[in-house]
Amino acid sequence: MKLVKIAFILFLFFPMSVLASTKAVVDITSMSITELADALDKGYLTSELLVTLYLERIEAYDNEFNAIHTINENALEEARALDEERENGQVRSLLHGIPIVVKTNIDVTGLPTTAGAKALSDNMPLEDATVIQKLKEAGAIILASTNMSEFAFSAGNSNSSYGTVKNAFNTSYTPYGSSGGSAVAVATSFAAASLGTDTNSSVRLPAAAAGLVGMRPSLGLVSTNGVIPYDVTRDTVGVISKTVEDNAIILSTINEEEKEYTPNLDSLEGIKIGVINSYLEGNDSSLRINGKTDEDIYKLASEKVALLEEAGAEIIHIDELLNSYYYSLATSTMSGDSFCDGFNEYIKGTVGSIRSFRSLSQANGKIYSLSGYLSGCNDAWTYDASTVASKKEIFENHILEIFQEYDLDLIVYPTTKNKVFTLNSGGSVNGPGSFLGSVIGYPSLTVPMGYIDEFSYGLEFFSKKGEENLLYSVANIFEKVNDLEVTNSSLTPSLYEIPEYINILKTYYEKEENELTAKTKTFFLNYSIKSDEENEKQAQSLIEEYQILEQEALKQENSNSLLNVFLVILFLLITISTMLFILIYRLLSQKIKSLYIKIKK
Repeated sequence: MKLVKIAFILFLFFPMSVLASTKAVVDITSMSITELADALDKGYLTSELLVTLYLERIEAYDNEFNAIHTINENALEEARALDEERENGQVRSLLHGIPIVVKTNIDVTGLPTTAGAKALSDNMPLEDATVIQKLKEAGAIILASTNMSEFAFSAGNSNSSYGTVKNAFNTSYTPYGSSGGSAVAVATSFAAASLGTDTNSSVRLPAAAAGLVGMRPSLGLVSTNGVIPYDVTRDTVGVISKTVEDNAIILSTINEEEKEYTPNLDSLEGIKIGVINSYLEGNDSSLRINGKTDEDIYKLASEKVALLEEAGAEIIHIDELLNSYYYSLATSTMSGDSFCDGFNEYIKGTVGSIRSFRSLSQANGKIYSLSGYLSGCNDAWTYDASTVASKKEIFENHILEIFQEYDLDLIVYPTTKNKVFTLNSGGSVNGPGSFLGSVIGYPSLTVPMGYIDEFSYGLEFFSKKGEENLLYSVANIFEKVNDLEVTNSSLTPSLYEIPEYINILKTYYEKEENELTAKTKTFFLNYSIKSDEENEKQAQSLIEEYQILEQEALKQENSNSLLNVFLVILFLLITISTMLFILIYRLLSQKIKSLYIKIKK
């Protein structure tokens, strides 16, 4: 009876998928895209197995986070097809067979594009968004869409008519927004990476809160075709990943200019980085972005700036970047006036019950009212486009003057100046990047800088337009010297354990190719479908065979050594004999010569 009670308690507290999960010979929760691609090449994983592992994690854990919106029902079938291509030597790219999730305002055929609103639950795209087409051409698998702040309205949360996304490290706290689901899904290892969108800071803030790398690229570098818009003058698709290198791989795939981004700096010698004191420490300014930074964030960020300096960068402190005048320019150049017209253009590429912005505004299934945006329909914008363009030009010139005056390569600041707050607390996030690159279309990249209590905080790098590779290169060095573990939330541990005999076998397998390589690869490929007993028995047998090969190789090596010693000795004997022969020959020659002379006389 006691055992029955224990079993019942375990059933209540542990999902079935945790108790009976698929296993693998590598831990996908701690792996980057490059490591996953390597595991696929070595046969440790197949794409079908990788998709299965991620789906089981979603099933086991997502009820706590609400990160996933809709799962791609064809993901396993797509994975099998990509596995077949790999078997035939047709590997499209590093993303071949790698599962990725995307924000539910980006069109993926077969999945509804909802922008977080149930009113759009039947909004089905006729074709993939351009970024999705590029990912699929590279062999990536779109595993699922992710929840978000409805219509991308909020940076402080990811609430929608589909519920609330929870922070990856504490579900009582906000994940920020609007790409909260995309960030949390990667931090909980529901996928290898994700796409979000960024109007003000909607990729970088959630990425920072999830312990991830988040890139807002230069405006126009990545297509927004097939993306539900908010402000067409600011919107961009961005990348959320576990590492800087992973981020660069995805941006290399989806950008419109076919650029290859590869971190290429060995040190930061010669790199000049501006640190904005009003963002780092803050002051008593009435402007919130220049106000006092949380003391713990200030200390952490200061330590990380010191790491940049130790890595060779020249750190240049600048008291203030934006005064009230430039701040007013930044805040007055964003508008939702284009939302109506942008949506009406977007909706032409889908089928569903909602066919116009007006019908969307009148529909149920939303947590936000859209009536205030109707005034912008049919180009009836409340702001003058030329005036806004003029303001942006003034703002951009100011930023460029700062870069020129201090001869800067980059500017760096904490991604947020205040700590993460609880859900529904009414708190608001203070992110300096919302009033910088977003205004003029310049790129910014947030990288994890560390933890305060249980929560992650980011350091954001900002550059001039088109300098994404410089951002990646500097951030890659920072990532290395900062030396944090690849993020996986402690709330979502691996669903399986890897036996020690697997690690031993992998060591033999990777050492060198030999007659057991193919047999071992087959074992790894079949590992997930065999019982633990069968796997252990076969693994031990393989290990013994490797040990025998090792012993034979050692014997051969010893035999070769003895032979070598014999040959050396023989060579020495022959050499000595030859020298003696020559010496005797010379002596005899001299004797004979002397004797001949005597006889002749």
